[in-house]
Amino acid sequence: MAGAFLSVAPAASAVEWTKITENSVNDKFFIDTSSIQRNGAIVWYWEYREFPQANNTFVEAKVDQPVHGAVIRWSVDCTNKSQRLRKLNAYTKNRKLIQKFEYGNTGTLMQPRPGSSAYRVVDRVCTPQE
Repeated sequence: MAGAFLSVAPAASAVEWTKITENSVNDKFFIDTSSIQRNGAIVWYWEYREFPQANNTFVEAKVDQPVHGAVIRWSVDCTNKSQRLRKLNAYTKNRKLIQKFEYGNTGTLMQPRPGSSAYRVVDRVCTPQE
């Protein structure tokens, strides 16, 4: 479960991983609800993805070990649901840190396809919760 990553997403309050969805290959998508920061239409948040099968293609750089988890810092423009990759920490199956990547303002900009798991995550962080 995502509980092992309590210390990787810095936040003023305790990390609160909430499972958002799971896709057809059993990848699990979580967000840290305590990390959601809103500034108008722009939202920043931490996401954790757990991969039952190694998913090295998720990491844009070559890593020497199989990637089974990633803690990701995103910013998203909720007006058009486009998101920018800001930081990524890659993990092994045993939740050992492989490598940290810092992208800042140069991270990949993407727009998840409606209906996809990534879109469900973006939609959730863009919809203020009661």
